[in-house]
Amino acid sequence: MKKKKAQSHDGSGLQQQTSNSDNVFSDIGEDKGGQEKKEMDLVIGNQHPTTFPNSSQPNHSSPQALDDVISSIQPLPTLCPPAMYRARWVPERAPGAYAVEGIGPMYCHPTSRPADMEELGLELVPTSQNEVDDDHGLIHADPVDDPENGMIPTAEPITTRAKRIWKKKLFLFLSLETMVAMLVVTILLLAFLFAMETENESQPATQQNGVIPIQANPGAIASTTPISLWERLHLPEYTLRAMENPRSSQTKAYQWLSHNIKNSNNTQHLPLWRLKQRFALATFYYSTRGDHWVKNQGWLDWDTNECNWEQIYSDWDPNAVYCGDAGQLVSLQFWSANNLDGTMPPEISLLCSSLETLIFSGNHQLQGNMPTEVGLLTRLTSFSLSATHLSGTLPTELGQLRSLGRLLISGSDFDGTLPTELGNLSKLTVLLSDTVNISGSIPTEILRLSDLKTLGFSECPLLDITPFLTEVVGNLHNLEMLGLGYGKTGGFTSIPSEIGKLTNLVYLVFSELQLNGTIPSEMGLLTKLSSLDLQSNSISGTLPKELSKMSKLKGLLLNSNQIEGRPLEQDVLPQLTQLKKLHINDNLFSGSIATEIGLMSSIENLELHNTKIYGTLPTELLLLDNLTSLVLMNTSSSGSIPNGLCGTILSPHEMKYFGGNFYWVPTTNMSVCYGTGLCGCTCEPCPKT
Repeated sequence: MKKKKAQSHDGSGLQQQTSNSDNVFSDIGEDKGGQEKKEMDLVIGNQHPTTFPNSSQPNHSSPQALDDVISSIQPLPTLCPPAMYRARWVPERAPGAYAVEGIGPMYCHPTSRPADMEELGLELVPTSQNEVDDDHGLIHADPVDDPENGMIPTAEPITTRAKRIWKKKLFLFLSLETMVAMLVVTILLLAFLFAMETENESQPATQQNGVIPIQANPGAIASTTPISLWERLHLPEYTLRAMENPRSSQTKAYQWLSHNIKNSNNTQHLPLWRLKQRFALATFYYSTRGDHWVKNQGWLDWDTNECNWEQIYSDWDPNAVYCGDAGQLVSLQFWSANNLDGTMPPEISLLCSSLETLIFSGNHQLQGNMPTEVGLLTRLTSFSLSATHLSGTLPTELGQLRSLGRLLISGSDFDGTLPTELGNLSKLTVLLSDTVNISGSIPTEILRLSDLKTLGFSECPLLDITPFLTEVVGNLHNLEMLGLGYGKTGGFTSIPSEIGKLTNLVYLVFSELQLNGTIPSEMGLLTKLSSLDLQSNSISGTLPKELSKMSKLKGLLLNSNQIEGRPLEQDVLPQLTQLKKLHINDNLFSGSIATEIGLMSSIENLELHNTKIYGTLPTELLLLDNLTSLVLMNTSSSGSIPNGLCGTILSPHEMKYFGGNFYWVPTTNMSVCYGTGLCGCTCEPCPKT
């Protein structure tokens, strides 16, 4: 509705009232509700309606009724002078308009305040008619003009619901401010922790006389730091999962570390890299039952530097723990003498920043799978797990060890196929996987390893080497040792003539591969060859005379084939003066032993049994001062054994190859005279002629 200003009356106490003919108050009740009517009653006293002379609203009442209404009006109590007093807001309360019951004509004295005013923090103060309180934001209402409809507009009071809404908005505002403040504090704290984690910690003191004192650790953090050990270590997820088991090696290692830091007499913490180094070694100790090691003196001694936890325990074994000058672990070597018993923990990977050598060879009680986390040891140059009971498949993560130069898993229990990722190890020089139950085929990706010098897959009966055999000889030109013996070929094949390209070969094993065909003459190009093992195949033909060029040959194993000819009469074998071991037994060889045998002064083991060798033994055999074993059983040899050979031939030994090495094995029930016409020594005397 439209509002106009009304002129205030004089001090007679009469006020203008709203009038809406004879049903004014019923309209108010219908429009405003009972509560508003009650508040209006308090303001206008006896509630006698009156009409304004100039009201534009038509009067539907009769004149008589109007006279009766006017005559019934009683004088109103004297009101306070207009605009003499106003309610002033007390600063402790929030600004706004408040409905105060009881403020009306009966309250004129400024010191008398109803309870509602005290509760709302209001007080009555003198004011003028047109005063506007700019200081407190309370504006005095000016008189209004006569309303057009005869109704005086009134301000609606602030209800309880409005108060609740206002309080709720205030609460939401304060909550939002609190959340923003907490977010800012959290961001600042995280930034601080990140800065602490990535700070450049100083390296530890240099070794003096082989010992690094535990107290001398530059870059240490004061023990009063608020950052916990757990936060500083920032252990990987696989460790945290293992620590869910309170009896795990990881849990024991963490408890050991935490307990010693808490109770240490040192005034400084160790730097982060040393904390992780000690945690990794402690985990390894608990994971392999360090309390049962043959040599564990000094281990887990908190006041002793971990670089001195293990001393040399033999003249040939190196330290189990070896650190560089900076105090970081460089080598961890445990040979068979230390009896590791347990599994290889993945926490070894925490040594990734420094570890270069990791050797567990000969520990037959070391079992379980190789953890995939070894792929994090990117500084590793030598890794040996030979003669252990580690099992499972080789992880593809091995292909991440780009610095690896030696990988030895011979004699272990690994199975499955070889990962093609081995072809990524560009610096690999030694790869030995003899006597392992790996299957499938040798990945051709290994042919990319141009620096490879030693490659061994001997005694792998499930491994098909045929495709690799036909390709390797033409690619790996730097090979010095190639062992493919006792493998699976899936069919007969012959020695490729490209073998002559491997001119750096020193050691070659092609034994028991079902090879057929002949020995190629290109074999004579391998002038650096020291050992040639072609035994237990189906090779035929004769020995090429080019073999005589292998002047550095010390071992020649041709036994158990179908080779023919007269090798001891030809100009082939007698010229190999560096030979120490010659096995040509179990072949189709024939002929006699020529006197040129005396030129082979280095020979130690000569096995000629199960051949067609015939004739008498030349006395030049006595020139062979190094001869320790001579086997002539099942030959056509005859005559007396020269004096001086009896002690040699009665105690023959056979050389056996196993795990990449040769071993002398004594033979039994092998009489030198058995199956021959020889006599002398312990044999029956030769018959008299």
